[in-house]
Amino acid sequence: MPRPGGKVTPFSVPEGFSRSEGKSLQRRQNAEVANGLVTAARVQAAGYVAATGMHLSAMLSREAEFQANGDPRAAERLNYIADSFAEYAAWEVRRFQR
Repeated sequence: MPRPGGKVTPFSVPEGFSRSEGKSLQRRQNAEVANGLVTAARVQAAGYVAATGMHLSAMLSREAEFQANGDPRAAERLNYIADSFAEYAAWEVRRFQR
């Protein structure tokens, strides 16, 4: 199991297990630990992408409002661009669910 110092300790094999059963158990435990690490990395990456997408979407929305300067037609066009970016960012976050 991973420890704060970065060292890995071997899994203990329950008493009564044969040598092959113990090795099989250790392989399966190692696979589960690896799956957990991969899942955690994917969750962290998705969170980073989501946070960045939210920040940039908010920034683009504010910039669209500023650039439109009260012109409803310009606001419509600029908001379309900001909304398109928000949809793209959401699509990128959804990709992590595969």
